[in-house]
Amino acid sequence: TCIRRSFVVTCGRDCSVRIWDYVQGTLQMVKYFPEEALSVALHPSGYHILVGFSDKLRLMNVLNDTLTPFKEFQIKNCRECKFSDGGQYFAAVHQATIL
Repeated sequence: TCIRRSFVVTCGRDCSVRIWDYVQGTLQMVKYFPEEALSVALHPSGYHILVGFSDKLRLMNVLNDTLTPFKEFQIKNCRECKFSDGGQYFAAVHQATIL
């Protein structure tokens, strides 16, 4: 969840990342990727997300109707990621290593 917007983000085995408005109970956005997302985290502002894939961790911008890639990190098989409460940091897990 995020502070400024009433959003939560999910990823599914259908290779989708979905952003939901939990107050209205509606789907705000869906984006399909060529591969399955392993983890997702929503920035406290609601304007950025982290998406972990088998090859990279991607930081993406949340625009009105789409997600756009902003930066990629060479963190493979990231199965857990999280922004700090203020959003200035994030943590990502690869096997037993927290980065």
